[in-house]
Amino acid sequence: MAAAIPILLLTFLLAAATPSAGPSYVIKTTCAAVTNATVGTPYRYCLRTLSANPAAAAAKDARGLAIAATNLTATNVTSTELTITRLIDALYNCLVTYQSMQESIAGALQDLNAGRFDVASPKLRDASFQPDFCELAMMESDTDKDPMSDENSANYLVSGMAYNIAELIARHAAK
Repeated sequence: MAAAIPILLLTFLLAAATPSAGPSYVIKTTCAAVTNATVGTPYRYCLRTLSANPAAAAAKDARGLAIAATNLTATNVTSTELTITRLIDALYNCLVTYQSMQESIAGALQDLNAGRFDVASPKLRDASFQPDFCELAMMESDTDKDPMSDENSANYLVSGMAYNIAELIARHAAK
């Protein structure tokens, strides 16, 4: 029983010394002040963001919060730059893919106009797969962003339709 009292006392002292889970006074007052600033920061966003950051949570004054927020900004900007770089690479792959698709479509159009449906059909089939390569490039960018999704879907549908019609004509002509 006597050993239980020091353990209970130690537990109480540790609990009292442990910082509370909520935002500090410095965070609360600073967030309240910046809510009405020129570039208004939503109060809850400010509380959540600064409370989740160990450096900000340990800050003793607004200067410490400014340093922590600036470091968060630098990290965010670096991440955004990486995302942009990955998107540019993926978009460049899409551009090359669509340039190749345009060449296939132009060739198929010449063949269709000349009545060479059996020659046009494989070109259109190949073209109909090109939007998938762009989708793949966007997925491989690891950005979870796809600014080409609508265009890829539209091109997939219309090129597939063109292929299916040309293939239908080619099959009919082969009979």
